[in-house]
Amino acid sequence: MALFVYNASAQWKVGVQTGYTHNSLSTESGYAYDRHYDALGGFTVGVPVQYEFANWFALQADLSYTQKNYALYRSGTYADVRSETRNGFMQLPVYTHFSFGGEKLRGFINAGAYMGYWIASRTEGAQYEYFYWMIDPNAQASFHFDEKVPFDNRRDNRFDGGLMTGLGIQYQLTPYIQLVVEGRYYRGLSDLQKDYMLKQIHRYNDTFSLQIGCMFTLGN
Repeated sequence: MALFVYNASAQWKVGVQTGYTHNSLSTESGYAYDRHYDALGGFTVGVPVQYEFANWFALQADLSYTQKNYALYRSGTYADVRSETRNGFMQLPVYTHFSFGGEKLRGFINAGAYMGYWIASRTEGAQYEYFYWMIDPNAQASFHFDEKVPFDNRRDNRFDGGLMTGLGIQYQLTPYIQLVVEGRYYRGLSDLQKDYMLKQIHRYNDTFSLQIGCMFTLGN
C-alpha cells in the first residue's frame, strides 16, 4: 500500500527561472599589496527539471547560463588602474529538494553540487599608461579598454565545480503551476587557473543569487 502511494505521488515538473547574481573572487593579493577585488553583479537564466517523489522530497537539476563577475582596482601610485571582468558559465547544479509547510504556500531547502563550463569572458576598465610621459611629461593619462578575453589552455581552467545550497518559498498557483522565489549560494571548489606556475595564487568564485521562477507539472 505504501509503495502504491509513493508511485502515485511521483511526478515530473519543468520550468523557467531568472535572477540576479552577486559574485566575489576568493583570492589573495600576493605580492601586489595595492591590488584589491570587489564583488560585482550579474544575471542568471535557466531551465529547472524536477522529479518529485513526495510532496516534501524531490530531486532537481537546472541547466543555466550564469554570470560570475568581479572587479579589480589598485590603490596608491596605480590608483587609475581598474577593471570589471564579466564571466559567463554554462552550469548544471544537481541537488535534493526538501519542502515543508501548507498545501499552497511552502518553504524549501535545496542542497547539492554543481558543475559548469566557462564559456565567455570580457573585461572593461583602465590601465596606467606607463610611458605616456615620453609624449607629454605634464599629462596624467590612462589607457581605456573594453575587449573579449581570449582563453589560454595552458593557464585557464574552464571546468567549474563546487557545492550549492538554497532557501526559498513556493506557491501553488494552480494544480499545474507553481511560483518559486529562492536565494542560493554557490561555493566554487575549482581554481580558475591551472597549476602552471610556482607560488601560484589560487582564485575561486563565491556566488550568491536571488531568483524567481515558475514550475509546470507534467501529466496528471
